Amino acid sequence: MMLVFMVLAVILSVFLIVLVTIQPRQTQIFSTDATSNIGKPSYWASQPIRKMLTLAISIALFILLLIFMIVSYK
Repeated sequence: MMLVFMVLAVILSVFLIVLVTIQPRQTQIFSTDATSNIGKPSYWASQPIRKMLTLAISIALFILLLIFMIVSYK
């Protein structure tokens, strides 16, 4: 059981590292105000599948690590 948790954690970690690496970079310009972004796509509008997959894998890894800690506490 512990081996399954460890292998699954490693696989999810590698997937998360790859997904975060291929995320598009957002430039931050602090001199512009919020009104300059009106009409432009929001953060989730560009490549939503990749971003939702990154969010889902990070939540799954978090839950897996919590379960792993609870199981190995004995």
